[in-house]
Parts: sequence; C-alpha cells; structure tokens
Amino acid sequence: MILITGASGYVAGHTLKALQNASLISEVTALVRTERGAEKVRALGARPAIGDVTDVESVRRAMQGAEKVIHLAAVNRDRGPVTMERVNAQGTINVVNAARELGVKHVITVVGLGADASRPFPLASTQGRGVDYLMASGVPYTVLEASVIFGPGDEFINTLAGLARIPPFMVVPGDGKARFQPIAVQDVANCVVQSLRREDVVNKRLQICGSEVITLEGIIDAILDELKVKRIKVYMPVPLLKVAVKIMEAVFPKPPVTSSLLAQLGVDNVATDNATEKIFGIRPIRLRDGIGFVNEMTVGKLVARTLGRIEYR
Repeated sequence: MILITGASGYVAGHTLKALQNASLISEVTALVRTERGAEKVRALGARPAIGDVTDVESVRRAMQGAEKVIHLAAVNRDRGPVTMERVNAQGTINVVNAARELGVKHVITVVGLGADASRPFPLASTQGRGVDYLMASGVPYTVLEASVIFGPGDEFINTLAGLARIPPFMVVPGDGKARFQPIAVQDVANCVVQSLRREDVVNKRLQICGSEVITLEGIIDAILDELKVKRIKVYMPVPLLKVAVKIMEAVFPKPPVTSSLLAQLGVDNVATDNATEKIFGIRPIRLRDGIGFVNEMTVGKLVARTLGRIEYR
C-alpha cells in the first residue's frame, strides 16, 4: 500500500493522476483534511483517509499497512493555526516518526529547491528542518527538490497572469533578474512515481528542475506573450512592496503575494545538478510550451481567489 499525504493539494492531485496512469491507484490511501478532499481523491480511484499531518494519531491510522509514503503535505503561508512551522516542519517529523514506528520501507517527499533550515525564509527553513529530520531518521528516503512548479491550477504563474490582465502596468519585484528553473507539474509527478520503483534513488536528495534557466522578468514576459497583451513594466523595490504585501496579508484571506514568497523572488532558484533528465530520463516541458493555461485566468478569478471564494485548481 502507498500512502500519500496532502492528497488534495496541487502537486498531489497531479501525482494521483500519474499513479492512475501507472495502474497503481488501487494501492493508494490518500490523507485528506476534509470530506470535500475525500471526494476529489475518491473520484481518481484512491481510498481517502480523513486526517492531517499535524494530528499524529490520524497519520498513524492512515499509514497502517503502508510500505511506501509519498509525503506532499506542505503550505507556503501561515493561515491561523495552519502554519508553515506546524505543517512543513512538525508535520514532516510526525510522518517520519510514524513511518519509522510502522516499518515503512521508503518515504518520498517534494520540497522547494534550496530547502535549508539555516535560510532566512520561512518556507525554505521549515521545509529544511523537515528534510533534515527525514534524512537523519534511518527511514529510507528520496528527497526531490523542485524549482518553481507550473501547470494548470498552479498558484505562482496564475497569480502573475491574473495581475497581467490588469492594464496598463505590470509590477516587476526588484530588478527582475533573479533566476529560476521552472518545471512542469506533470514532470514532477512523473519523478515521484518513478521514485516508487527505483532503488537507485533511495537515500538520495535530488534536484528536479526544467531544462531552461529564466529570470523573473523572463517569466513575466512569457506570460504577457502568451496572453498577447502589452504592459508597461514597473520595477518596484522589494522594501516598498513589503508594505503593500503586509497590508494584503492583514486584509485578504489569500493574498496573491505573501511576505515569504516576496522574499524569495529576489533570490536565484536554479539547480546545480539537475536530475530530471539525467536520472529520471524526462525531457522537461519548457515554460513557453506549457503555459497555455494562463489564458483561462481572469481578473475576476484572481479577485475571487484572493477573497478565499475559489481555488486556482
């Protein structure tokens, strides 16, 4: 049996589809927080288990009989009691402890590229602490570090697309020169599913990224080109944007940009040893070849999402 945590999340949804394509879905138990999430995973053929990585007993119940765990539960912002500390760090510790106690043979997890407990970014540091605990636990593991993940229903690219719909300006944080290596969510899901069956990736920490390095401004240009719109780009100093973002975080349930994301937009996020093609044999989808989905993004959807009325996916 395979347990997947965070099963109603973005990467997990595509991973469930990849498991379905690999004829493994009947073996999957999917940990979800709500009955709505249970309906989503049930529709894909997985068996839902209601629980949460912050609830130790629910994790143990869901993991009973599992030989492998795909740990994808993560958050990129704090929302009341659902915090990066509780989910990314302690939640991972809870999953690892249960896996060790129940004799799980392999834990696979996906984190952001550069996850490191010593970094001054909450997302990177909390994921880094979880990864450190997993790698020191004695439980066989595979850690997959991904750069910006894009695809239908993603948050980052769709947020930029929603903002790009508003004329006449397009704000570019900082100088727009920070470099990224975007990877399609389908490619991430395929790396995860391959990892279930491959001994050569056990006890490895691997970087999975796209084939091209592109600046933040380049990502924005690709979106504008896809939308076929022209905008006056305004380069906004990050300290000035911090004030606006703090206000949005205080006012809106799901602001389009968070302090944690803003801080990382000025930092390079590229692979030093990209395993996507080298190890997994996957030729990554290029950003410009895979962002047709942005045409479905509207200002109305961005507003509704910011107000917490809908999800991107």
